[in-house]
Amino acid sequence: MRILFLFVGEPHHVFHALPIAAEMAATGQKVEVAVASADHLRVAEQVVQAYPGFAPRITLLGQKGFARWLRDKGLFRNPRLPILIDALPYLRQFDAIVVPERTTTAIRHFLPRRTRLIFTPHGAGDRAIMLDPRDRHFDFVLVAGEKSEQRLLDAGTIRQGRYAVNGYVKLDLMPRLQAARASLFANGRPTVLYAPHFKRDLSSWDRFGRDIIDWFAGQDRYNLVVAPHVRLFAEASDAERAAVAELAVPGKILIDLASDRLFDMSYTSGADIYLGDVSSQVYEFLATPRPCLFLNAHGVDWQGDPDYLFWTLGDVVNDLADLPDALEQAPARHPLYAAAQSERLAESIGGNPAGAARRGADAILGFLAMDAGQDKSEA
Repeated sequence: MRILFLFVGEPHHVFHALPIAAEMAATGQKVEVAVASADHLRVAEQVVQAYPGFAPRITLLGQKGFARWLRDKGLFRNPRLPILIDALPYLRQFDAIVVPERTTTAIRHFLPRRTRLIFTPHGAGDRAIMLDPRDRHFDFVLVAGEKSEQRLLDAGTIRQGRYAVNGYVKLDLMPRLQAARASLFANGRPTVLYAPHFKRDLSSWDRFGRDIIDWFAGQDRYNLVVAPHVRLFAEASDAERAAVAELAVPGKILIDLASDRLFDMSYTSGADIYLGDVSSQVYEFLATPRPCLFLNAHGVDWQGDPDYLFWTLGDVVNDLADLPDALEQAPARHPLYAAAQSERLAESIGGNPAGAARRGADAILGFLAMDAGQDKSEA
């Protein structure tokens, strides 16, 4: 059986699925990997190094055809659908394709009937974006935790016998990557991580971002890491990115708009206080429960809304004038939220993340074995 782990979405998706391939290979199952860019290759190499003995064949896609033309013209950095279409002769060779994104469902009907399409999520947040009708096109789905499981069942996008709850793969991987990391700052001050979402109608960046940086620049009690979702500045001009990067203050304010550290948990594991809006990064931060603050930049009436469940895990700031006091009180108020943080984390990522990648590998292989048996019985 030929199994492919395919990465045509954002490079950070590699952290959410490639560990499953590593655990699958450890059982003796041969796996192959295909990626859409050199950026993906760089992230994949980090994962490969974290699993001694894991040496998959990795194919770089998008190097010819329409996808290459679009890249050469500077129109798209990562044209997902053209890459998939150009790669169809290659993709048709596989019995199963595992992906951490949903664009691949667009070519579902161009693949052989025998090819099983399998989805593994790349986040565990509360936003309704997790409820995507395209999930119905997958033959099998991995689900991070009970919260996601119930919402997906209620929405009818997964069905019994065609999914498994395995936990949060990225958090299973991270201890392997974090062993040799140094502190983000060397001054002993508490570090605040500001992680705004990329969608402008949800993000706090446009209304609050620069004022937050200005306030932190004028004080000497906290360090600040500004680490937005990598897509927030993905389409910005070099001048726009440079204007924000220039606001950094060595030894006090670190601004990162594009590096691998935005998604390898360097910041979510190294900060003391989380400051965000609706990004699911909060659940990665809460792998170790710590104080959280949330910015209500759009005046949302959020109480009781399941899309804002994580706003019950810390104080919500509606006016930026209240931020200094909220930061001051956050450590003392954390006990009010600590139990709920642990409970929500368990619901979101399936409890202890250790072993999530192996559980995902076992679930996929179990499904494929069962599916192959059913095909034989129907023949």
